[in-house]
Amino acid sequence: MDKIWSLFGCWLLVLLHLSPLPTEAQSSKLEFSQRLSVFSNNLYNQLSLLKPEENVVFSPFSIQTCAAMARLGAKKETAAELDRGLGLVSDTKKMAESFHQALSTYKKSTILRIANRIYVMKGFKLHKDFNRLLTKQFLSSAESLDFGNNEKAAASINGWVAKKTNNLIKDVIDPSSLTTLTRIVLVNAIHFKGNWVHQFAVKATRAEPFYLNDEKSIKVPMMNIEQIFNHAQLPELDATALQLPYKDSDLSMLIILPNRKTGLPQLEGKLRSTQLSEITKKLNQTKVIVKLPKFKAELKMELKDVFQKLGMTRIFSTSADFSGMLQNPHELQISSIIHKTVIDVNEHGTEAATATAIITVARNAANGVYFYADHPFTYYILNKDNYVLFAGKLTKPKAEP
Repeated sequence: MDKIWSLFGCWLLVLLHLSPLPTEAQSSKLEFSQRLSVFSNNLYNQLSLLKPEENVVFSPFSIQTCAAMARLGAKKETAAELDRGLGLVSDTKKMAESFHQALSTYKKSTILRIANRIYVMKGFKLHKDFNRLLTKQFLSSAESLDFGNNEKAAASINGWVAKKTNNLIKDVIDPSSLTTLTRIVLVNAIHFKGNWVHQFAVKATRAEPFYLNDEKSIKVPMMNIEQIFNHAQLPELDATALQLPYKDSDLSMLIILPNRKTGLPQLEGKLRSTQLSEITKKLNQTKVIVKLPKFKAELKMELKDVFQKLGMTRIFSTSADFSGMLQNPHELQISSIIHKTVIDVNEHGTEAATATAIITVARNAANGVYFYADHPFTYYILNKDNYVLFAGKLTKPKAEP
C-alpha cells in the first residue's frame, strides 16, 4: 500500500511541474480576452440582426475601449450597468490596468496604432482621478474645445481621427451632434495596416463566382494561394476555419467559413455561445489551397440602440451618473455613440481603420485541403491572446465591373 501512495505522489509532482500555474499577468490577459470575446459576440449579434443581408465590419476593441473610458467617470448603478453591458470587471483599478496592458503591447507597433483622446468643453476641468486614469492607463491626452462653435470643434476632432487612421476614417463627428450643452467627447482611433506572411500573387487573382445562395452568384476578383496555414475542421459549427498571419506581429485574420453556401445565419447563431479561443486552439498547420475574395467594407453607425439592447439604457437618460468626470458636479448623460470602421483586404494584406487572369489547375486534394471562401463568411482580426480588434461578415463582395 505504501508503494502505491509513493507512486501517486511522484506522479502528482511531475504533473505539477509540467503544468505550472498561470502567472497573474497571464490570468489577467485570459480574463480580458474572454470578456472582450463575449462583448464582441453580443455586438456582432446585434449588428448582424440590424443588417442581415449586408456586409458588416466593426471594432469591438475600439468600442469597448471608448466606452470603458466613460466608465471611469461613472458612479453607482451607471457604473454597474456599463460593467454588465461591456463585460468589464467591476474593479475599476483592475479594469484600467487590463486596458493598459493591451494598449501598451502595441505602443511601439509599426502596423497597429491605437490612440485615445478626450475633448472637454472650454471652461470646464476634468476630475483629477478621471484625468489621471485616462492619461496613465489609457494613454490618452486631453484637449479643450468650444463645442458651441460646432463646425470648428467637429473639424478639430475629425482632423485628429483622420490623422490617426491614415485618412481612412473621416467625418466621424457631424457638427450638428455638438452643442453648447456638450461637455465631453471621448474618442478612440485604431489604424491597422499589415502585410500577409504569405502574400497572394497578383497575377493569380481572377474573376470567379461568389455564391450569394445555392443558385445565385456574382463574379468577383478572387485571390488564390497554396501554402501552409493554420486550419481546422469544425464539425460542431458545420464550418471550417483558416488563419492568415500578418508579418512582424502577433496579429492574424481568422476566417470562419460555413460548409454550406447558405449556412452563415446558422453559423452566427452557434458563434454566439462560442469563445474564439475554443476555435484557435483547434488549428493545426497543414497545406491549404485557398480562394479568398478581395474586398472592401465600410460601416458607420450610431450605436445608441445597440447599447440599449445590450442593457445599457441608464447612460442615455437623466438618471445617468457620470459625476466622476468633471471637477465641478454636473449632471451628464451620453447623447450618442458613433462608430465607423473601414477595411480593405487585398493580395498584399489588410488595411483597416479595418485584370490579367491566368488559368491555374487545382492540385490533387491529397496534397492539401481546400478552403474556398466563395460564399458568405465571418472574419476576425485578432492577436495571439485572442483580443478581437476587428470583426465582420462578408455577404456580398463588390462584383467585377
